[in-house]
Amino acid sequence: MVDIYENHSGRGRKNQAAERIEHLKLERWRLMRDSFEWTDENVSRIEQMNERMKEALLDMRRRTIEVYESLNSWCTSDKDLHVKGTLWVEEMAAFEGWEQDEDMEAMLFDIMTRKPYCGFYVNSVSMGYDLWYDATHQDADYDTENELLYLGENTDNWNELMNLEKTAHLHLVYGVHNLYEHCQWSLQDLLGILSYRTKIEIEYYNRI
Repeated sequence: MVDIYENHSGRGRKNQAAERIEHLKLERWRLMRDSFEWTDENVSRIEQMNERMKEALLDMRRRTIEVYESLNSWCTSDKDLHVKGTLWVEEMAAFEGWEQDEDMEAMLFDIMTRKPYCGFYVNSVSMGYDLWYDATHQDADYDTENELLYLGENTDNWNELMNLEKTAHLHLVYGVHNLYEHCQWSLQDLLGILSYRTKIEIEYYNRI
């Protein structure tokens, strides 16, 4: 996978390389899934990982609201304002199950997090947090914390394709499901996340 990325992802061959890498990512995900050991220690690590992601998502939501409210005070009736917060993985531990140097580690991280190889991760760890103020003076509706975390008002448990018995009590957030199922990040990858970063985008529509 890294060899294809390094030698065959140049201009004119990127689409072909992306298709091959996508296939290999899925095969890797299956191998890592089948080799994962559902010990009590690993279940505890998953629970801790979920809590860290939850904290990062709620911090992103809070900061997005703060930026929106600070800008909304001067947004006049003929203007539209859009503020969007997203969460991204900033740093990871070395990928488990790979013999790697720093260059290979960096290329693996690029494959997992950059277009055109990263799949749904192109939209961030989870759903973004959007706030709008439009010219009709309609203030933004603040989605609740649970709507951000679980895509609904109720506390859910996004544990599809995992050991349902071992994860029944974990209340995994949608971001875990998104990375695991839609982006082909293995549980080993998720457990290796060290830090996150928040990105806040501002769009100001001025009608002249």
